[in-house]
Amino acid sequence: AQLEADLAELGSEEQAAYLEALGMDAKECLELGLSHRVLPTMVRQLLGLDLVYTGPGVPRENTETVKAHLVRRGSLTAEGLAGRLHGDILRGFVCAEVAPAATLLQHASYSRAKDAGCVRTEGRGYVLAPSDVVLVKWR
Repeated sequence: AQLEADLAELGSEEQAAYLEALGMDAKECLELGLSHRVLPTMVRQLLGLDLVYTGPGVPRENTETVKAHLVRRGSLTAEGLAGRLHGDILRGFVCAEVAPAATLLQHASYSRAKDAGCVRTEGRGYVLAPSDVVLVKWR
């Protein structure tokens, strides 16, 4: 909120310089406008954090939700995510089904995206990318 207030008092050139001094893409920020949706994204980028998502848990009837996880950019593997979720999932890790969130949103369901070939299987060492949706397979 303070950042928005400070920027509102500045002219457009001063706003651009201020944002660039913070390490942000001033042109993109000013085109999108500063809002409750843009500022969290800017802060995440500034701190070097990404969002990854995990799908429904097991049994599926009990958890129909998707959860978002903040991770340091380029630091978390599929196996590491499994360990973050639960020790049993880490020990039983088989593989991870991965797809970009934007790609999944183009399909009516996860199974349709999978049928269309948008979901790929990755192993333990796969480094999670920004906005990956991950379904960890474990036994």
